[in-house]
Amino acid sequence: MNIWKPKKDFPGKLTDGLSCFTVNNKVYVGLSTTGETEPYFNFGQEVYSKNFYEYDPVTDSWQTIESPPSYDFLAYTRFGDGATSFHYNQKGIVLWGLYRSGSQHYRFNFGGALYDAAKGWNPVSITIPDLPPLPQIHDEQMQKQLMTSRVVRQRGFGFAINNRIYTGGGDTRHSSIGEPFSGYEDVRKEVLSREFFEFNVTEKPDSLAMVVSKTLRTPSPDYNLMLARYAFALGQTGYIIMNNGQLVSFTPATNQWQKFDALSSPLVLGTDLNGKAYFINQAHQLLEYTPN
Repeated sequence: MNIWKPKKDFPGKLTDGLSCFTVNNKVYVGLSTTGETEPYFNFGQEVYSKNFYEYDPVTDSWQTIESPPSYDFLAYTRFGDGATSFHYNQKGIVLWGLYRSGSQHYRFNFGGALYDAAKGWNPVSITIPDLPPLPQIHDEQMQKQLMTSRVVRQRGFGFAINNRIYTGGGDTRHSSIGEPFSGYEDVRKEVLSREFFEFNVTEKPDSLAMVVSKTLRTPSPDYNLMLARYAFALGQTGYIIMNNGQLVSFTPATNQWQKFDALSSPLVLGTDLNGKAYFINQAHQLLEYTPN
C-alpha cells in the first residue's frame, strides 16, 4: 500500500557492528557493542551485548534468545561485533567477529555458529585448504601466514546458493597488535577488492562444517568488494552492495557478473523477501526490485 507503519520498539542496546539474519519469517539481531564502556577499565573497553533478539512480525513482538556460546577451549574466545551474518536453509549463520578482551588488544574469533529456531546454536567449523599463491609474494612462509587472513574477514558479506556459501568483502584487519598484510598493503587491497570464496557445506545434527572449495575473483578492478558488508541471494544469483552504494550481482553457475545502472542515490542496505529485493538508499527511499 506504499505506507510505513511503526512497529514495536527494539528492547536492547545495539550500537555498532550488529549481525542480522532472517529465519522462518522472523528477524534475528545481536552481536554488537552497546555504546557503553566497562567501568573497571581505564582505557574504555566496550561492552558487548550478551543477548540475541528475535522479532516476530505477526505478533509485532520482541523476545530475547540465547547468544552463541563459545566453542573454543580458550576462555577469551567469543563472538563480537562485525561478524559476517546471513541465512542458510532456514537457519542463521554468524562467522568470525572482533571484540576487545580484558586488555587493550582486540581479538578475532576464527569460528562460527549456526542458529536453528528449534535446536538453538551449534558450532560452525571453518577449513581453509591451500589457496592459490599470491603472485606478488615470493616468501613461502608469508604465503602460509596469509592463507587464513585472506578468507577470514571483519564486517564482510555472506550468502548461500544451492547449499554452497559465498563470503567476501569487509576487511582483514583482525587485531590492534598486528596487521596480517604488514608490508604488503597493495596485496591487501587487491585481495579485499577482488577475492572472495566458495565453501562446500556439510551439516550434521550438532554442527556445520564449511570447507573452502574455490577462490573466486571479480572480473575487473571496478567490481571492488573492499569493505562490502551487505549481500543476499535471489534464486541462483547473489546480489552485493559495494561500499560505494553500487549494486552488483554474481551467478555462480555461469560465473556471470552484472553491474546495475547507478541510481539517483547510493544504496545503504538491502535484503530479499518472497522473490524480490528491497533496498534503502542514502536518500531514505525504499526501493523494490524484481529479477527477470
